[in-house]
Amino acid sequence: MTIHPDRTPPASGRFHPGTDGAISRRPLPRETIRHVLDSDRRREVVRCVLAADDPIAVRTLVGRLADAEQDPTVATTIHQLRQRIHTSLCETHLPLLEKHDIVRYDRDRNLVAPAVNCAAFESRLEFDSLDRPIASRLE
Repeated sequence: MTIHPDRTPPASGRFHPGTDGAISRRPLPRETIRHVLDSDRRREVVRCVLAADDPIAVRTLVGRLADAEQDPTVATTIHQLRQRIHTSLCETHLPLLEKHDIVRYDRDRNLVAPAVNCAAFESRLEFDSLDRPIASRLE
């Protein structure tokens, strides 16, 4: 039997929420925490991931964000809003959260799950949710 170390394991073998191989959580710098919390969309993604028992689908995140951000006085359809949110999540927010080990993002299956640094935001988001509505600023 030949072993091919350069082959990528199947998607089912790569995505295990919460088991990213890290020995211990590294504390995030304050500037990183501030940057993550500065975006309403990133805060809501982290909230949703923390609240979910299983990995959450990207389309579910898009739906929750669209419901919170929809403004009937604006001439944007819900479909257009969902497209903009999906693009910003996949191109900006999820890669940034993944880079800092806050979430794990499986692009093949479109699933998001908590990573080692996600729990560090739990207490900050509980306090923050009382003060700032998600639709206060659109990215």
